[in-house]
Parts: sequence; C-alpha cells; structure tokens
Amino acid sequence: VRFAERAAMLDHITEGRFEWGTGRGAGSHEVASFNIMDTNSTKAEWDEVAPEIVRMWEQYDYSFHGEHFTVPTPHNILPKPYGHSHPPIWMACGNPGSFAKAGSLGIGAIAFNFEPIYNLKGRIDAYKEAAANPTEILGDYQNNNVMMTNGVICLSDRKRAREIALKGQAAYLVTLVNLYHDTMPKSTDGITWPTPPMDLSSLGGDELLDQLIAGGYLLCGTPEEVCEQVAAYQEVGCDQLVFGISANLTHDEYQEQIELFGEHVIPEFDKNPEHSTAIYRRNAGGPKYPPFNGPVNPDLVHTVLPANAIIGVDGKK
Repeated sequence: VRFAERAAMLDHITEGRFEWGTGRGAGSHEVASFNIMDTNSTKAEWDEVAPEIVRMWEQYDYSFHGEHFTVPTPHNILPKPYGHSHPPIWMACGNPGSFAKAGSLGIGAIAFNFEPIYNLKGRIDAYKEAAANPTEILGDYQNNNVMMTNGVICLSDRKRAREIALKGQAAYLVTLVNLYHDTMPKSTDGITWPTPPMDLSSLGGDELLDQLIAGGYLLCGTPEEVCEQVAAYQEVGCDQLVFGISANLTHDEYQEQIELFGEHVIPEFDKNPEHSTAIYRRNAGGPKYPPFNGPVNPDLVHTVLPANAIIGVDGKK
C-alpha cells in the first residue's frame, strides 16, 4: 500500500513522468528488514503484490486477502496517479526466465550489464518473443522496453577519459554493487567492498581497457567513440540505456560529460522528443479494473476532481 501511495505521489510531483520499477530484492540486508529470510519466497510475494498495485491505483474501495499481505476492509488508497492511466511498470531481470516473464506480463525489463554485451542477445530475444504475445498485461498498457544499465566516461579529451577508466577508483561502484547483491552468484573475478578494486593500468593497461570496451563492460572515449559503443546495444535489441557516472571526475568534467552526452550522443539515437513510455501511457485505452471492487450504494454521491482542475507545479492548470 505504501508503495502505491508513494509512486502515485511521485507521479504527481513529476506531472506524469514517474516510472515505477519493481524487483524481488537482491540484498540480504534489504529483504531481512522485512523479516524475509528465504529469498526464494520473494518470487511468490512479487507475483501476488505487483498486480495489486494497479488495482490500488484504480479502485476506490480496494481490499485484498492474500497469502503475503491483506487489506481487510475497503480502502480508497490515495493519491491516485496523475492524469491519464498510471506510471509505466518495470521489472528487474537477471536470467533469461525473468526476461521472458517481464515480456509475458507486458512490463519493461531492467538489468545490469555484467557480461559481454553480445551475451545479452539471448535474454533480450526471450523478452521480445514473450512480449510479442503477452499472456496477461499487468497494467493498463504494455511497456515493451528493455533497459540496460552501465557506466560511461565521455569527454572531449580521449586520453583523459581513458586515464579515468584505468584508475581503480572508477570501479568502486562495482564493488559496492557486489556488496549489495550478496544473495546472487558472483563471477570468479568479482571484487566486493571493502576490498579495493583492481587498478587496470597495472593489469594490462590500454589493451585490457580496449577489451572491456569491446565487451560492453563500460563506455569510454570521445562522443564519437561512445556513439559507436552505444550502437552495439542497438544491435543486440536493447531499447534504452541508463548510465552511472564515474566517481572520480572533477566538477568541470562532470559538467562537460553531461553536456557532451546530451548534445552529441543522445540526438544520434533518440529522434523522438516524446518518451516511448509516455506514448504507451497516453494511448492506454482506460483502467484495467472497475472503479469499485464491490457493490455500490445507490445513494452514494461520488465525485472525482476533473483533470482540468489539476494545478501543475508551475501554478498553471
């Protein structure tokens, strides 16, 4: 219930631009906070909870009696999402089965890229095959997208970009991710914080860095080089890329990277000013669920704030 409320509130704050990502939880310290000691149980819990969030967003007398949670008495969960329909829904994925599951439910797939980029093709193909004929769309509309997460160093000075990539500090984020994902199998060369990351310059230098870039483990170089590296994701069928920024740049380099990426990389690939999920949401046919879960008292007077009365954060309707 709190997830439904917070997601809807963020949807209002962003005026319909919020996107809701879901996951089973991958860190023992995270799931244990909810007294979950067997991470295998989170599969059934996700299956029960995720569809109910949409009902919470759409019904005015929501109630539910399940195995993992209950809302025993009818409750109008507020706020409802902003404007038309609800936020796009995503699911964190790892193995091919989870990619196929997300596709079959009509929701987007989010994943980290911890392996050579072309190894992702089988997982993306599993998603797209399932998304072509979804068994049941979880929400009001299908979000047919695969989003990958990676790191990027994009600077006008190629030598400086590669110098940053070769320094061990750039990989500290990966050691923290490995610490967080302590319930997932790690590669034999995986390093977990507080063990310091490897200094690539002492292990193979530029030759090793070229291999890592070719494998898609990171994107690095000038805007022209980064464009070529992004294109490899298109070739394996990826729809969206989300990047983390290296932690050892100067303030001016952070600004330069954001400006270069926005001016020279994004326009090469994103030709539509309207986001794909915004289009999906705008074209949603209507609520998946009826407004009331049970019988309605015929004497009940129920009114809904009209859309044209919603005031934006700029004070305009």
